[in-house]
Amino acid sequence: MLAVVCSVAVTLGAHTLGSSVGEREDPVRLENAGPAGQGAREGEFMLYEPVWTTAHVYQKGLNDPPYDTGLVVSYITPLGRNPGKQGDWVGIYEKGQLDKAHRKDWDWVCPNEHARCKSFGSAIVPAGNDGLESGKTYTVAYWTDEANESSGRPAVTVDYVVPW
Repeated sequence: MLAVVCSVAVTLGAHTLGSSVGEREDPVRLENAGPAGQGAREGEFMLYEPVWTTAHVYQKGLNDPPYDTGLVVSYITPLGRNPGKQGDWVGIYEKGQLDKAHRKDWDWVCPNEHARCKSFGSAIVPAGNDGLESGKTYTVAYWTDEANESSGRPAVTVDYVVPW
């Protein structure tokens, strides 16, 4: 009897697995990309919560200073978009003040190897020569198509609180 019950259970499990594998009509949608509260989403653009890095970030080819620390900003854009070829960039601002006077620093989303740039990934943004203050909140903004503070609005923003 136990063998029959086990056999039925295995058969039902295999049938359920087999029938659900090929039935997905849509790929995983963007709204399932991350847990609630872990970032920000606006339309088809998403930023995950930035993460501080102590790695040396080389600043846009400048040698003064030769390197900085910064934020790792993970992003998702519309499927098929190449942020490097589109001129997308990320800026760090004083909280809610998205103007050049309050921008701490910025960098291109995909500054190198545009052919390898994808609609998802992580950009490393310098943090203004360690200019982020302990416990303070900053706004990270994702800009598209080479737009800037005076010519458009960011595709998505997310707040970042300095953890130390």
